[in-house]
Amino acid sequence: MTHPKNALNAYCQKLGLKKPRYDTKGTGDEKEPLYISDVVIGDEVVATGQGSSRREAERVAAELALEALKGRFGEPEARAKKRTDGNRRARNGDADERAPLIPELLVESLRVAHERLPQGVKGTEAAEQVVRL
Repeated sequence: MTHPKNALNAYCQKLGLKKPRYDTKGTGDEKEPLYISDVVIGDEVVATGQGSSRREAERVAAELALEALKGRFGEPEARAKKRTDGNRRARNGDADERAPLIPELLVESLRVAHERLPQGVKGTEAAEQVVRL
């Protein structure tokens, strides 16, 4: 299976997006370290992940960023069809249905999710529980 960071790099390259960079910061103490990693593409924070190691936080962030970008742009092969459909909608006067990304709302949502998750839940399990919140 492809590592999420490699998959994200390949996806961005196919779409002609800038290469993702990771802004990772460590918090917590030695017994329970917590790393928070933002995936930044261009000037936009696309996703934020957390983990007990820098590597885990970046992996989770890459998974979430890839999911977010696929939700926004779709698969690269399917993108041409979406543009055609979008052009058809625009000619018919229909509005674009994508919601805007609001960084403040995203940050607050992640803060609340972090507070509500049981201590010790990590990685994919944590992401799945956040989706269910």
